Amino acid sequence: MSAQNPKEKTDWRRIGLIAAVTLVPGGFLLGAALAVRRMRADTERADTGWGEAEIPPEGKA
Repeated sequence: MSAQNPKEKTDWRRIGLIAAVTLVPGGFLLGAALAVRRMRADTERADTGWGEAEIPPEGKA
């Protein structure tokens, strides 16, 4: 390197902004997909009755 052309400083703000713009929407999409998958699994469990406590008949409790 010469004294006339010193090494430029890395622009971390620009790098951070580019990373946020490209990665955050992907994170939102991934999070939404995982949330929908979890809600569907919970709904299927509720529909089939899996995990529900058994209620004893009256008079036997």
